[in-house]
Amino acid sequence: MEEQSTVDSQKKDAAPYKQCLNCGTDLQGTYCHKCGQQASNPTPKVWEFILEYLNNAFIWDTKCIITIWQLIRRPGHLTNAFNAGKFVAYEHPLKLNMFFLFVFVTLFLLFSDIHKAGESFSSLTKNELVRPYLSLSIVTEDPDYSLKMERSERDTVLLALPLEYAKEFPKIVHVVSEKTNHNGEKLDTLVASIPKILIQDKILTSNGSEVYAFSNTNDLVDQSIMLEILARLGKKLLEILTQYFPLIFLLTSPLLAFAVKLLHRKRKKPTISFFIFALHYTAFIELMLLLVYLLYLTIHPSFDVLEWIMILSSCVYLTIAVKNVYNNHSWTKSIMKAFFISLVYLLICLMAFLVIFVIAIFAIALQTDPDAILVA
Repeated sequence: MEEQSTVDSQKKDAAPYKQCLNCGTDLQGTYCHKCGQQASNPTPKVWEFILEYLNNAFIWDTKCIITIWQLIRRPGHLTNAFNAGKFVAYEHPLKLNMFFLFVFVTLFLLFSDIHKAGESFSSLTKNELVRPYLSLSIVTEDPDYSLKMERSERDTVLLALPLEYAKEFPKIVHVVSEKTNHNGEKLDTLVASIPKILIQDKILTSNGSEVYAFSNTNDLVDQSIMLEILARLGKKLLEILTQYFPLIFLLTSPLLAFAVKLLHRKRKKPTISFFIFALHYTAFIELMLLLVYLLYLTIHPSFDVLEWIMILSSCVYLTIAVKNVYNNHSWTKSIMKAFFISLVYLLICLMAFLVIFVIAIFAIALQTDPDAILVA
């Protein structure tokens, strides 16, 4: 029975022709021993054609599951296996990175409303909570105007302002009482004593009603220009991050490998071994990002929970991987090395995002016309 099954399997895997269609060499198995082309059906079905592309471009076979399982279950094992020459047993680390990034970006584009997120930055120009905070900060930081407010008489008015802002600027806003609606819920409206100079300079206006609020424009600063630039900067940052997120991870991997090599400079190992370690570690980070994002989409936990999941999982994983790959007999030594690598990698990521931030600022500076913003 087993012999019959083996024969059927060989017939199933056997080439449908005897000579390689690419180089004409006589076939001795499923793959040509001269050029390496697989002896597959030259006219596959559409779904077979698509699966073949996915398998070649990313990962689409059982080896993927084995590799991911070993990546999670045995930190450092894939690095040791690859350095030992076991290239076929598991997926290539670069291929693994690209697969996780492809899935993450695909899910992000499908389930995250980038346009809506971008519009939220534009709403800063009309946000009733952002403007008063900006105005209060400006008048507080101006020493001359602060002195004028101290010498100014005060007036008690109904002021549209959150209580948190009033508590942060107690020298300007003296809270008399809070306002509530008919259900007893507190409103962002206060009975407050404020310097009259704020009304005289039209920093506070009533707009024909009894409630005073911070004006959209004043003589101290044109807030519309500032907030519009911030909105454009936010949009540009979001655009760059979504487009170049995979590239950021790939570009930081060699720098992470350099940090690991620097820490183990006394070990006579080829540079590629440190690069493989960095790729497997970043692959785990990408996998955690993917899982955390799936948690965010499904059960909607708090951001604090997600942050702790990422921090703890990456630190524990890195410590075990360092111990397994570099044969550190002491857990204390492994923890110290993992801490150093994590710190360096954090600095590398911050530098990468700083570069992106600077690029976004230059892009906005080249596109921004203050006069056009003012007219708008």
